[in-house]
Amino acid sequence: MNTIELSLKMKRLAQWLDSQRPPDRFIRKRFDGPPFGSCYVTIDPDRQARFASGNMNRVYLCGAEPGMDSNSIRHIIDLFAAEGTERFFVWLSPGPGMEAVRGWLGGNGLTRVQWTGYPTLCRSVRSPVPFSTDLEIREVGADEIAAMHEPPDQTIWPDYVRTAGGEGFFHYMAFDGKRPVAVATLCMFEDIGYLTAAATAESHRRRGAQQALIAKRIERAEALGCAIEVSETLYMLEHSWRNLQRAGFQEVYEKEVYEWSAV
Repeated sequence: MNTIELSLKMKRLAQWLDSQRPPDRFIRKRFDGPPFGSCYVTIDPDRQARFASGNMNRVYLCGAEPGMDSNSIRHIIDLFAAEGTERFFVWLSPGPGMEAVRGWLGGNGLTRVQWTGYPTLCRSVRSPVPFSTDLEIREVGADEIAAMHEPPDQTIWPDYVRTAGGEGFFHYMAFDGKRPVAVATLCMFEDIGYLTAAATAESHRRRGAQQALIAKRIERAEALGCAIEVSETLYMLEHSWRNLQRAGFQEVYEKEVYEWSAV
């Protein structure tokens, strides 16, 4: 799978994951021609976080896709402004005409996020991932998740619970006795196994939970017949980045993230 093919697939994955959310949470728009090009947009004026990862006002682009031109970014800005959005982010993945798109973004006042990077990593080897932990690692179902009252991470927990029991989703936990101390999700989409929604309670870090959860999800993905495993992280999350590398993941590309702000 080449880089552009993967970036297009990841854009489709983002659309599919958003389709699993309650329909009233935010506006979703998909365009396939002028003046926006083949971009995917989400708009949520109630979630205009300062940082890209927590802001649901997003544009997903894979280069200068068909239907884009030098005026497209201005049309996108107008689209968000009409909904009362004062900050949004463009997530630019590999595609044709990258230099042109960068110029259009800069020319319309968008600036690239510099404080961290957003790598996409893949694993295509077929071998078990070694790990060592004193925690119990196992798959959990929707009923068991719903009955838990002490989530390991309050930030990731709502999405973890929401997808529990959903088709194509597989949820794992690490337990210290009966207490859940780490969580992670595997999502099967098209021919990829997507590793996502991983978090460990701060008091239980460095006990091997995340490496074990990576290994278990890879094992399940391969048993289900996926062609490759994919995960995304931030460069600033060095522990996550290193754990994925130890499991055989390699960076394929970095998403370029650009911010527009009216304030």
